[in-house]
Amino acid sequence: MKKMALLLLAFIFLIPLGGCTPPEPKKPPAARIRSVTVAAVGRSDLPLTVKAVGRLAPNREVLVSAQVAGIVEAYRFEVGQAVETGGELVRLEEEDYRLALNEARANLSAARARQEVAEKSYERAQKLLPENVITPELFDRSEAEYKSSRATVRQLTAMVDIAGRRLAKTVVAAPFDGVVTRRMVELGQHLNVGAPLMHIADMQTMRVRIHLNEQDYVHLDPADEVRVLVEAFGARTFDGVVDRIGVQADARTNTFEVEVLVDNPEGLLKAGLTARVEIVTDRIADALMVPQNCVLFRGDRTELFVATADDHPSLRVVQMGRVEAGLVNIVKGLSPGERLVTSGAQYLKDGDRIQVTGPAGDGAQ
Repeated sequence: MKKMALLLLAFIFLIPLGGCTPPEPKKPPAARIRSVTVAAVGRSDLPLTVKAVGRLAPNREVLVSAQVAGIVEAYRFEVGQAVETGGELVRLEEEDYRLALNEARANLSAARARQEVAEKSYERAQKLLPENVITPELFDRSEAEYKSSRATVRQLTAMVDIAGRRLAKTVVAAPFDGVVTRRMVELGQHLNVGAPLMHIADMQTMRVRIHLNEQDYVHLDPADEVRVLVEAFGARTFDGVVDRIGVQADARTNTFEVEVLVDNPEGLLKAGLTARVEIVTDRIADALMVPQNCVLFRGDRTELFVATADDHPSLRVVQMGRVEAGLVNIVKGLSPGERLVTSGAQYLKDGDRIQVTGPAGDGAQ
């Protein structure tokens, strides 16, 4: 019994001794190593580009109409064919107009003959009146007949001109170089004055109408560089120029209409194709440009990670400027020559280490 009591007392005294043993110190967790790629930060010029979408339209287009009534005797062009300035489009039967011109000329010849007689009679009267051979009444009559004959000649001369113009209008000519886009006449068709004949479009130069908001409009200048991308031709671009700048905003959209001209020497561009217009309104010299996907948005802060010399990430709070073609202008918080983390930044935290898996390059420029 005594032996059991001694063992129990020894166990009781041993318990607190074991509980007072100091704990072993905890080892700090090993720093995580993250694989990233980096690129050297550099400066480059940043073009400030205004972008808008419109549709191609002919530079000029006109609906050619009949100026005199008549029957269609011939037409010279079909849809899609090119015409030149002054080229004959449609010819009307001209016989009636030719006869009218001949009649006007005959009337004019008769009037000139009467004017010649009246003029000689008036000249004799001028000589006889001072000698009292004729009465003043006869002189006045002779003078009136002469003046009337002169007026008749002028009137009939105008009638000849009118008849000649009507005859000339039986041939309808192209007002400018272009392409026939519609034909509205057939042989033997009777036309009234003003009847539509053909639609002509000048497509050597195409026009794009776009609408800009006031923030972009105020920076626009006729000398700005213009590029036009037509979706139908993929990545191909066409040079353009600013032709017209609107001076009043549309009341419904609060935008300003701008017209851009695009050369079309090969005839590839057609009316109605969608065109994306890019106008370079200004350039920011020596801008710090970085890929937009490097920027982290955390709350109300904009951040980047920069690789330090000892392969640790350095967090930078930066201020962004203009975004252009997948690049963003950093106006504060970054310096040229630093190594920007371009991929893997979203996984980085303080205390991490980084392992660069690719060489630093110019990807951030």
